[in-house]
Amino acid sequence: MLKHIFVKGEFMVAIILTILKIIGIVLLVILCVALVLLLAVTFIPVRYKAKGTYQEKEIQVRATATWFLHILSAAAIYQNGQPFHIYAKIFGIRIFDNLRPIKKKDRNKKGKKTKNKSNNVGEIRAASLSNTIEDSLDHTDEDNEFITKSSDPTEMTRSTPSFDQSFDQTQDSPKKENIFQKIKQIISKFVNFFRNITFTFHKICDTMNRIKKNLSYYLQLLQQERTKQAFFVCKNQLVRIVKKVMPKICRVHLHLGFEDPAVMGEILAVWGMFYPFHQGAIDIQPEFDKEVIEGDFYLKGRINIYIFIQAICVFLFDKNIKHVIKHLKAE
Repeated sequence: MLKHIFVKGEFMVAIILTILKIIGIVLLVILCVALVLLLAVTFIPVRYKAKGTYQEKEIQVRATATWFLHILSAAAIYQNGQPFHIYAKIFGIRIFDNLRPIKKKDRNKKGKKTKNKSNNVGEIRAASLSNTIEDSLDHTDEDNEFITKSSDPTEMTRSTPSFDQSFDQTQDSPKKENIFQKIKQIISKFVNFFRNITFTFHKICDTMNRIKKNLSYYLQLLQQERTKQAFFVCKNQLVRIVKKVMPKICRVHLHLGFEDPAVMGEILAVWGMFYPFHQGAIDIQPEFDKEVIEGDFYLKGRINIYIFIQAICVFLFDKNIKHVIKHLKAE
């Protein structure tokens, strides 16, 4: 008997251990998948491209963004005379499209809903009309009863007072005001007016003093060395983000022409002044005899999310930035 119980206990323990093993493996797989997804989202960049043309008042622009071997992709297309088109895909399956036609089933469902709503509205209107008719009939019956009751001349004469009595009451009701009371009211109005003026003046002075104190406090805070270092760190992080987000490839071709050659000459002079910045990425084909505006562009770049995460960590854990935020909250 004891041997049988011992065997059963070993069997139950083995079952429990296998269940715990399966649960541990499942949890480990889930954690690994979550970690892989987190690393992929953090370090795999989002690649974007954009291109467009402008010729003879016709505009065509197309922008696309992809992530992780085109697992996720999105695009936006604009063209003259056509609606703005946006769509998104996952594993090549289109999950969103603003120009997707409505299916027949959805149309039938919408038609049924509108019919039911119209029937319900008709029933509500009919019920409200019947209620208003019944109320009007009840009011007419009450009015007729009131007229029949009030048709008795004796009751009318008892209820309505005479003209002479009402005239005497109107003569006795108004009280004559004294001249001194009027003067007193005028003086009290002037006193209240000047009190309000003095109160508003003191209030304005208080606000001006408060603003002056705040300005002096902020100027002292800006002149501190730790505040300057905090601004320097923020500027470096923002410049770094802009450099990483800017497109790696940028090409712009312009075909420009104006009737006045002086205007074209000024544009070429400005283009030459900014050559160290664009370094030939902007190409201009000039025309000095006729007015022409044409061109096309092409952009390509990528965005890494870990850049933003790194900047957020710097903003949160930098001692100088914490010092500035603390003093701003205290004020």
